[in-house]
Amino acid sequence: MPEHQALLKSISSILDELNSARNCERILHNILDQLVKSLNCKTCAIVELNPITEFLEIRNFYNLSWNFCKNYRKTMDTPLLRELIWNGVPINIPDKQYASRVIEQLRMKHDFKSAYAINLIAYQQPLGFLYVDSDEINYFTEDRQQIVDIFAKVISTCLYLERLTGKLKRLDRIDEDSGALRFDYYLSFLKENFHRSSRMNEPYSLLLIDIEKYGSIMTLYGLDVTRSLLREMVRKIKEQLRRYDEICRFGADEFLISLPATGRDDAVEVAKKICDLFTKNTFTSRKIRINVFVGVVSYPQNSTSLNGLLIAAKNALQAAKRMSQKPRVATVTTVYE
Repeated sequence: MPEHQALLKSISSILDELNSARNCERILHNILDQLVKSLNCKTCAIVELNPITEFLEIRNFYNLSWNFCKNYRKTMDTPLLRELIWNGVPINIPDKQYASRVIEQLRMKHDFKSAYAINLIAYQQPLGFLYVDSDEINYFTEDRQQIVDIFAKVISTCLYLERLTGKLKRLDRIDEDSGALRFDYYLSFLKENFHRSSRMNEPYSLLLIDIEKYGSIMTLYGLDVTRSLLREMVRKIKEQLRRYDEICRFGADEFLISLPATGRDDAVEVAKKICDLFTKNTFTSRKIRINVFVGVVSYPQNSTSLNGLLIAAKNALQAAKRMSQKPRVATVTTVYE
């Protein structure tokens, strides 16, 4: 009875941590710590299915070296692992001497006498598996298997919540229609880059892009096609930018591009390349042709403050809209506070 009470207390503590939305890595560490204390197992590992590469990787562990875990990478190309992860068939090894074939597929770094593995799954999504082993034969009795199963469910919930939270955070900072960053998230990025340029005495430029006749495109083709156009447009612009440049949606048909360590002349050349991009390409399955206006401003020529630089960008864009000759790229000479 005291053992069961200790187990229930530890599970309750872990659930409290999950509800408090604390760091997932810390929660997983605490889960394994409680599991090891409850079962006195020799080795324990949370093996996660990487959703991008689909390789099995060790996410958290007990009694394994960091080097081993870092280099651990398996595919699910064996029937045994597929049955474990996809179909939820647990693997129980009461005595290793009678399971050499299974051991080769499941073995961690250290030798053992008995082992148990169960899949991690949430909302029908396979997440990996939980592995435990022992130096005792027939150690993972039915009661102990049930304990491992309970911990596996808690781990699955933790991993699933982490992925869900990550998706929500990405959605929160990304404009759903275009794939560019949202300005409220982008503003802190702008401030950081601007202040860095100021400290390092480096040039810093902004491009403000406006789509010509955006309202007419929306009316003619509808919302779905316009969204596709925006996403294609942003994707093509990103291909022209460096990895530390960034684009955000600044208005319904306006996009702001940050160009750190870039002077005015170089920024104008980037703007011309972007205009040329639209001249040479059509967008969506409707083969829509669009033109853009681009305002170009730079620190320190146009302002020594970020707010002044944004005001300058709006005025430069208005100057570009008054141009009749392509490419419609304009700068301003005025200095803004």
